[in-house]
Amino acid sequence: MIIKKFIAKDFKGALKQAKKEMGSDAIILHTSKVRRGGIFSFLFSPQVEITVAVDESLQVNSDRLRKPVSPTAAAAEPNSPAFSPQNANPGAKAIAQSAPGELLQELQTMKNLINDVKVKFYEVEQIKGISGEVQAFYETLINNQVEKELALKIINRVESRLPKDSKGDELWVRDLCLHTIQEYIDDIKPIELQRDKKGALVFMVGPTGVGKTTTIAKLAANMSFLEGKEVALITLDTYRVSAAQQLRTFADIIGIPISVVFNPQDLGEAIKQYQKKDIIFVDTAGRSPYKDEHMGELQDFIEAANPDETILVLSVTTDSRDLINIYQQFNLIGVDKIIFTKLDESCNYGRILNTIYHIRKPIAYLTTGQNVPDDIEVPDTLELARTLLREGGAI
Repeated sequence: MIIKKFIAKDFKGALKQAKKEMGSDAIILHTSKVRRGGIFSFLFSPQVEITVAVDESLQVNSDRLRKPVSPTAAAAEPNSPAFSPQNANPGAKAIAQSAPGELLQELQTMKNLINDVKVKFYEVEQIKGISGEVQAFYETLINNQVEKELALKIINRVESRLPKDSKGDELWVRDLCLHTIQEYIDDIKPIELQRDKKGALVFMVGPTGVGKTTTIAKLAANMSFLEGKEVALITLDTYRVSAAQQLRTFADIIGIPISVVFNPQDLGEAIKQYQKKDIIFVDTAGRSPYKDEHMGELQDFIEAANPDETILVLSVTTDSRDLINIYQQFNLIGVDKIIFTKLDESCNYGRILNTIYHIRKPIAYLTTGQNVPDDIEVPDTLELARTLLREGGAI
């Protein structure tokens, strides 16, 4: 595997250099923007640097021949008389004489390196034959923390849909990438109230610190002021006095009723009290999804209330794998929709794409700050797709 870097004023120029020197089989491994050195660097626009690789075995069948092996190199081959375990690795003796702990650490480092190389070779093999423009979008997805498996699926779908005469058209490729990403996030379902039904019951659940209480305040304010709905609030978060007080203060400000409930029996009474309201929001206490006791208590409230919708609130500042695990635990009690919060605290939204791809649940809302009743929106799939195709973008 031969790996080299090329720099030009734009991506097409760097790609042209790479193809000229490395051949048409060159694979893009990474793209980035770099600035020229020197004290006047600020006067110049950033340049584009691409790292490309080419499999030497492919060169034999293409436009370059492998260089002949020198006698010195041949002597170092494992089957050569000059080869021995001692001269194959001059540092082997030194490693063997190291302390056991250092040896284990060295072996683990080598194992991790080998695994990384295997993963990279697999990745290179998967994108082999993909046009350079599509490969560039692949790198953008990876930089936005989209899982490699999903990113590969997206670009392969894009490549298969791309007309042959448009493979070099960057705008065409971008539009097709946007359309393909939208297909993965097209299930958008905000709360919709039925005209002939009163007392719609919506539970907000999720782990501690994801912003359930603030999200309920935003939704309640918008439905009350903008949509003219009659809203009531119930809080089960008796673990945190500040949370209940925060919601009570908010309810007093906008003039909507609120009840603090301590057990499933009282919850039933509170729901009956508000059954003529258009919608009742229930704020639950933040729960650890990995503690059976916490989830059992939440399950008791859910069974007593039988809500119309249970919405799981997740923060995009959480790792993708943790988001999926959290969903799986909460889904044991039933989850209908997802709200992603704290988009203002992250620059990479690939976690949204990863999570939705795995859990297959609709997105209800996104929140982008702490301001009530602002900083909450129904997702625009095109805008979200655009964000995933720009470096460090923000909604």
